[in-house]
Amino acid sequence: MTTRDAITDAVDRKYEEGLAFLEEFLRIETENPPGMNYREGAEFLRDQLEARTYDVDLLTVPESVVAEYYPDRTDHERVNVLAHLDEGREGPDIHFTGHFDVVPAGEDWATDPYEPRLEDGKLYARGSSDMKSGIAASVLAIDALRELDVPIRGTITQSMTVDEETGGFTGLGELVREGHLSAENTDYCVYTECFDSSRICLGHRGVLKFRVRTHGEKAHGCMAHDGHNAVMAMNDFLTRIDAYRDRLHERTTDEPVVPSESARADISATMIDAGYSENVVPDRCTSTFYRVLVPEESVESAREEIQTLMAETEAATGTRVEYEEIMFAEPAIVSRDCTVAQSFAREIEPHHGKPEYVVSPGSDDQRFVVNDAGIEECIVYGPGLLEQAHVEDEYVPTEEVVTAAKVMAAATADLMGELDG
Repeated sequence: MTTRDAITDAVDRKYEEGLAFLEEFLRIETENPPGMNYREGAEFLRDQLEARTYDVDLLTVPESVVAEYYPDRTDHERVNVLAHLDEGREGPDIHFTGHFDVVPAGEDWATDPYEPRLEDGKLYARGSSDMKSGIAASVLAIDALRELDVPIRGTITQSMTVDEETGGFTGLGELVREGHLSAENTDYCVYTECFDSSRICLGHRGVLKFRVRTHGEKAHGCMAHDGHNAVMAMNDFLTRIDAYRDRLHERTTDEPVVPSESARADISATMIDAGYSENVVPDRCTSTFYRVLVPEESVESAREEIQTLMAETEAATGTRVEYEEIMFAEPAIVSRDCTVAQSFAREIEPHHGKPEYVVSPGSDDQRFVVNDAGIEECIVYGPGLLEQAHVEDEYVPTEEVVTAAKVMAAATADLMGELDG
C-alpha cells in the first residue's frame, strides 16, 4: 500500500526526468497532415518504455487500411505503440492512451516550434498541450508508482497512437478494430487529451464533415442564358443552410459542454470552390461543411437533414446536387458516476478542490473506446490546456504536467487497491 503524500513526493523526485522525456519527445516533428515522422516518434516511445521494462509492440498499420481512410497519404506509414506492464498479480486492466500526432506548426511562432523553450514555468512547443504532455504525464505517473515499489495488480497498458488530428481511424480506431483495446481486456481507460488537471471530461459532441457539389452547365458569360450557373444553385443551398443553422441553435444540451456557447448543435460552411474564368458560367460549385452534433443527436439523422435540404435545392433550381462525406464521429458520453471518474475526482480534490465535469466541444478518440469497444469506464483527463490546442506559441504549464501525473498515479493506485486511505 502507498499514500498520497508518498506519491506526491515520488512524482516531484521524478520531475526532471519526466521533463527531459517530454522535451525530447516534442522535438520530433510528427505533423499531421500528412503524417510525418511517425516511425521516429514510435521508436522513441518504444525505447523509452522498454527502458522502463514495459513489453512494447510497434504496430504498423497495413497500407490497405491507410488507403481506405487516407488514400492520398499512403506514402506516409502509420505506426502505433502498445506497451504493457504485467507482474502476474490479479487486478484490473488499466489503459492510458494518447495521440502523438500534432497539427502543423505554421509560420508565426516567436521561436522554433520544435525546439522546446521553458520560460516562466511554461514549456513552449508544438504539441506541448495537445497532447504530448498527456502522454508524458501518464508515463511519469507509473514511473512514480514503480519507484515506490507499488505492486502492479492486473495490467497497466500505455498506448500512443497516430492520426487523431484527422479522425483517428488508423490510430486508436485501428487498435480497437484489431482488439488491442476491448471490453475483454480493459476495465478502465483514461484518454490523456488536454482539458487541464482540474477537469474530468466525460465525452464529446459529434461531427459530420462533408462536401456538397452543385452541377450546372458551362456557357460564355456574354451568353449566360445558354448555361446553368452552379454558383447560383449553391447560393440557394447556402441560404437553406443559413436557415437550418438558426434551427440547429435551438437544439441545446444539458450536458456540461465547454465553452457554454458550444452547448448547441451547429453547422458552418468552411470552404467553397467554383469557376474557371471571369467570363465563364461555372458548371460546378463545391462547398465544404462542418456539422456539429449535441450528444442527443445521431450522425444518421444529421445526414437525413442535409439530404432534405439538397432535395429542396434540386427542386428549386433544377440543378443536380451531390453529397460527398469526408468523415464522421458520433457523440460519446459516459456517466460521472462511473468508477474511474469518481476515483479521479477524489484525487483531483486535494490539488484543485472539487473537479469540474465537462464535455468537449469537438470530437476525439474517446468515441472509439466508448462507442466501438463498448467500454463505459472511460474518461478524458490530461494536463494540457484546451485553449492552447492548435495555436501559435502553444505551451503547457509544467505544474499542470506534474499535478496531472500525481492525480493519475494516485487514481491508478486506488483502482488497483493499493492506495492507503
